[in-house]
Amino acid sequence: MKQWVIIVSFILFMPSLFAASQPQLKNSHPEIYVVKKGDTLWDISAVFLDNPWSWPQLWQKNSYIKNPHLIYPGDRLHLIWVNGKPQLSLKKYLKLSPQMRVVRQPITSLPGYLMLAYVAQDKLISAEALPTQPQIMGTSEERGYLSVGDVLWADQSLVPTSQWRVYRLEQDFDRDDSKDKVANSAIKATISTLKEIADVTVIASDGAMSQLKVDDFQQEIIPNDILLPLLPLLGIDGQADLSFSPTTPPASLSATVLGQISGYSYISNYDVIVLDRGHLDGMIAGQVFELFKPGAQVQGKKGQYHYQASTLLTDSTQLGTVAVAQAMVLRPYEYFSLAVVLNNQQPFKPGVVAQAPRL
Repeated sequence: MKQWVIIVSFILFMPSLFAASQPQLKNSHPEIYVVKKGDTLWDISAVFLDNPWSWPQLWQKNSYIKNPHLIYPGDRLHLIWVNGKPQLSLKKYLKLSPQMRVVRQPITSLPGYLMLAYVAQDKLISAEALPTQPQIMGTSEERGYLSVGDVLWADQSLVPTSQWRVYRLEQDFDRDDSKDKVANSAIKATISTLKEIADVTVIASDGAMSQLKVDDFQQEIIPNDILLPLLPLLGIDGQADLSFSPTTPPASLSATVLGQISGYSYISNYDVIVLDRGHLDGMIAGQVFELFKPGAQVQGKKGQYHYQASTLLTDSTQLGTVAVAQAMVLRPYEYFSLAVVLNNQQPFKPGVVAQAPRL
């Protein structure tokens, strides 16, 4: 009988083990917040919460709105309590005018300049995709420097009048799970960062090659630069989905920061980083991770402890990890993801670990 009681008690207790953590309200939280122009979901979350990634648990849909992402400047967010739990309720701000119709843009998770460039346009390309992309061959005049209006050739037949962006491969990042005993997989993949070079338009195609006209350029175009379709940065109503909100990733999901997309040695606030996990691993735009660097190494025996001075000695102890920042996933690729660094405490180097926030 006691065994059955224990089993039933464990079954009843199991949901609490896997339940999402409750949002932690700030002591100074307001009861009502009026959304201002320039606000983001992350900003507003931080007004109410000590753990902004718990924003979806605080949000309460109501009759004023069907999509919790569509919050506009002027809207009033009311903190209410439902069954003992804090929730936010939205009251829309409606401004009627007989003279004009004002079109308002809903706020996004982060400022547009941090999102559009990385969500709407490709910044990474896999080693498998590279051979399929059109590449620059050069100019008929063998010119080394091109300006706006000049013509050059690509090695594939492209649709006339279509617009393309010229990129140059910058740095490679590798993922090799066979070296990770915990991962229990054998995924080996390489991805390259892309540097924007120029924008071009297809003016003619002969079925095997295409002529391109330079529309704009940031740097000299050279043979073997690759081409990707130029997508409009339309934001909310376009092809770039900016409607994701800050969320907590599963506790089992972790990643390693491979580097900064611009190639800098040190990483700081609002830098965009590359993680070695992608959508096939469960990465979703909006997930917020905490970044931890390894703690110091201490050597010596009791009474003689000192920080590691030599790698030759074997009696060293690794101290606990140190939180250095948070990072929100902007765009997952197959095996890798782009994320933006937030709340950075100190500059750090690649190699830190991204884990679900410690609550």
